[in-house]
Formats: sequence, structure tokens, C-alpha cells
Amino acid sequence: MDDPAVVAGLVAAARAWHAARGRHRIEGPFTYSINEEVGVQVEGQDRGDMVLMPWHPPYLGAHVEAAGLVPVKDLLAYSVPIEQGARWRGVRFAELPAGSRITARKLRLGNLAAEAAIMTELFNASWRDNWGFIPLATAELTTLLRVIRPILRCDHAVFLEHEGRPAAFAFIMPNGYELFRGFEGRLLPFNWARLAWRILTHRFASKRVTLLGVRTDLRDTILGARLPIVAIARLIAANPQPAEIEMSWILDDNVRMRRIIEGAGGTISKRYRVYADPVTGSEGA
Repeated sequence: MDDPAVVAGLVAAARAWHAARGRHRIEGPFTYSINEEVGVQVEGQDRGDMVLMPWHPPYLGAHVEAAGLVPVKDLLAYSVPIEQGARWRGVRFAELPAGSRITARKLRLGNLAAEAAIMTELFNASWRDNWGFIPLATAELTTLLRVIRPILRCDHAVFLEHEGRPAAFAFIMPNGYELFRGFEGRLLPFNWARLAWRILTHRFASKRVTLLGVRTDLRDTILGARLPIVAIARLIAANPQPAEIEMSWILDDNVRMRRIIEGAGGTISKRYRVYADPVTGSEGA
């Protein structure tokens, strides 16, 4: 409902709920943590939905601010049209140096729990210094991979190994929302059959690069700086089918990652904003 009073009432209820539990400053939205759906969408609503990314009407951000919350961080989604994907392979650092002893492999669908453990370790090592970081649990990622197993393919992840040990990875997820379009929220009486057919035959028009990680001891090395680019380049090369690949989300102040994506043809398509109560003088001290 496009009504600031409604939003103000909901924010007030959230404040009261937290205050009753001894918490006097709210921040969000997070569903359920920063590793899942984050922020209020403030730009790009016309670009359509994307799996595990929120969608909000354009008026919502202004109403949230009118309720007294202030912006604390912006998160960006980049769009990489597949015709631009070839530019990733042309990026200077996308090729591994000679003698690097790096090998590449695809996702092993027969052992998703083990793959999730590798991805979790590398993801947490890479992003632990990021704003708002909360460690991703192996059980969380294992559950996600098993839920999407019917549409998961071995090409949806690239693992780079250095001297036989996992060194980096990149993971892309098909936009599962495409399977439900036109259902109007209902599976009965016949949409369940349409869903089953789509799972078997659907060609996804969009996919999202969801996870990326590099091993701790390689993070600050020249080789470690190259590995994410190599992993993404090989992932895009292995997924030529969708018309568009989304890379999300990226912190707006992560200049290094933004330059890499923009240098390979990516453009900002959506923006999400995290809000919070203003910091008072006592809290700032």
C-alpha cells in the first residue's frame, strides 16, 4: 500500500518488538541474514525479479525514510548481457600465468554436501572483512543446493585448485522465478504439471552469479587477485545460454570489484538500500 502512515506503523511495530528485547536501534531489512535477501530495492524495479533478491515498489524507500530511518549502505546488482560475456575472457588478468599449477573443474552433483563445505570455507575467507559480514553455514548452502538440485547443472560452478587444494570458486544460479511466471501464485489445478514440465525443459533467460571465494592464504597475493576473475570468466564461458547474467550483490564502495565487472561490460541494473535508526551521540561514543 502506497501510504507512508502504513509504513511508519510497521516500522514503529518493529522498533517496539526489538525494544522489548533490549535492542534500541534497528537496521535492515534482512531476510533472514545478510547472506540471503537484503535491503529495500530503490532502483531497477522494471528489470524484473531475480532469485534470492528482493523486489519492492518504487515508493517504499521514501516512506521508510519518512518513518525516521536513514540509509547506511547501498548494494548493487550488475547486468552482464551474454554478448558482453566474451569480454571476460579478454580481460588481461583472466588468463592464469604460466607455471601457476592451477587446474579447473566443474560442480560435482553427486556430492553436494562436500561441495557446499568447500564453497562455504572459501566464501567466508574472502568476505570476512566485508561490511555486515555473517559467516555462511555449510548446512545453509547444502540445503539450498539440494532444493535447487532439479535445475542444477555441473556447469553452474567452477572450482580452481592450486596444487590439488581448492583455491577459488564461482557459482551461478538459474533464475528459478522463471519457472513460476504466469502461475499467479497457484499450483492447482494444473500449474503443478506446467511446473514439472518447465523443470525438465525450461531454458533460463537469466542467471545470477551468487557466490565467489578465494582461499585465505592466497587472498592478498598476485595469484589470488587473479583467481576470482579467472573463475568468473570460465563460469560465463560455460553458461552461454542465458540472455543476461546478473552479478549481485556488490557493495557500492567495493571499488575494486566494481571496476572488474564494469571493465568486462557490466552495468548497474538495480540498487538496494539498507536502512537504520540514526546513531545518537551516546551510541557514537
